[in-house]
Amino acid sequence: MGAALEPVRNMAVPMTGVRLTPRWSATASIGRTTWKHRYALAVALAALLASPRLVSSAPGQDAASIRQLTDDVNSSEAGVRRRALKGLSAMGAEALEPLSLLVADPMRDIRGDAITAVAAIYVQPPPKKRVGSAEDAFEWGPYRVSPWALPPALVPNLVRALSDDWPSIRRDAVYTLGVVLTPPVDRPLGDELIYSLSDREGAVRLAAAKALGRLRVAWAGDPLIGRIVDPELSVRLASMRALGELREARALAALRDQMDFYGRGSAGRAALDALARIAHPSSASLFAQERISNEEANRRYGYEGLARLGGVPEGDAMTVEKLLTEERNPEVNGAMTFALASAGRPYLDRIVQALANDETADQALDYLRELGREQPDVLLPHLQDPIPAVRERVAMVVGFVGGASAEPALTTLTRDGDPSVRRAAEVALMRMRVLSSRAARP
Repeated sequence: MGAALEPVRNMAVPMTGVRLTPRWSATASIGRTTWKHRYALAVALAALLASPRLVSSAPGQDAASIRQLTDDVNSSEAGVRRRALKGLSAMGAEALEPLSLLVADPMRDIRGDAITAVAAIYVQPPPKKRVGSAEDAFEWGPYRVSPWALPPALVPNLVRALSDDWPSIRRDAVYTLGVVLTPPVDRPLGDELIYSLSDREGAVRLAAAKALGRLRVAWAGDPLIGRIVDPELSVRLASMRALGELREARALAALRDQMDFYGRGSAGRAALDALARIAHPSSASLFAQERISNEEANRRYGYEGLARLGGVPEGDAMTVEKLLTEERNPEVNGAMTFALASAGRPYLDRIVQALANDETADQALDYLRELGREQPDVLLPHLQDPIPAVRERVAMVVGFVGGASAEPALTTLTRDGDPSVRRAAEVALMRMRVLSSRAARP
């Protein structure tokens, strides 16, 4: 297995302005791997203790068959291991422990399929959708991720896969770490993802930029700023998005440069989106200007930036409300209601109702999560909404923002007549307990 898993960090794409220097030299790869495994194992064990027990998604599953498949995972015959992988992939969370061993299998196809199978167990896709790749799973997170316990071998083996010879394995390992981990992550583990930001393959760098933003790796700011000039456009756009998610104020000048140079192109829009997420007071005049832009995306980001700076000023509220009745783009309309609700105007209900539409639901989920951090209990009445999709998605948000009365409200929802609503409530309760146990640690 050794040759297939040698580190590739030294084969990096140069970054302008930032140079990543791994703390391990290429000649010390054995020591690096040993240290890395010890660290990741410690992380995994800590998470295992803090997380809910693995609950079988198939209560009638024959325990003997699981034991047999677990034994087959350790077979010396690749065909036996492949059959075990197929059987385990059809199971639920009880299969995670043996699957995590296959993530380090000597055969590329087995470890690649095992990574996808792990990601698929953690993520419940929308109706009539399936998780076909680790990237699919990542894109459907974080709201559809179940916070299952981390098997002891999972994180070490995923970290090891970041140095795989095959780019597809490295890429999928990054995405899967972005699925199974929740912020905050410890520094050594965050550093491993930062090293992937300098991978020679653009697809791996893209995954790393997305994961660093999702996992809120706060010290990744400088490397991400360097990636704003990556050779591949997709990496540049993802890096700007990640800087916005990190609210990295040191990126303000670089992002303004992108806007000035690319104007209304995709890079200029991505820069404005990042600036709106950072929401630094120095950008207030920019947001005021962009909210009346002829470009729909610019109007949306202008209003989002305004919302994060406290919302529509009192003197402008009536004007914005009038413009709201004239705005035809649903994304801009949603951003306007977000800006009004952030100022304390009675527009939360309109954001909640946007959850009923699959086209606007993701945008509304993010807005409600931001608004709910300040006043989580305002979301609880909407757990009784007559539309099942609204109840389901409000429960997803409540799992992240919590609140003093959230647990009894969600417990009631676990008896809802709609199975998707029941599942969302159960996952939300699991998430709240995980977050609570982490907050209680010294």
